[in-house]
Amino acid sequence: MLFWILVATLTAAVAAVLILPLLRAGEAPSSPHSHDIEVYRDQLEELKRDQDSGLIRGDDAELARAEVARRLLAAGESDSEA
Repeated sequence: MLFWILVATLTAAVAAVLILPLLRAGEAPSSPHSHDIEVYRDQLEELKRDQDSGLIRGDDAELARAEVARRLLAAGESDSEA
């Protein structure tokens, strides 16, 4: 009798573990460009830190900032289209 109670308990536990992920609300899939947007924002912050610490000149920083901003805008437009 104890054996069958143990089997029933283990079966219920395994069933609960298998069913719980199915009951959870699914997250909306992230867009393929969301990671790119995060990377470009981090690059802009890194450029600001490099300019503040003197590792990059002002003109070069502006050119790099313009390029990163262009890529950020392109990724944002692609993200909104999807």
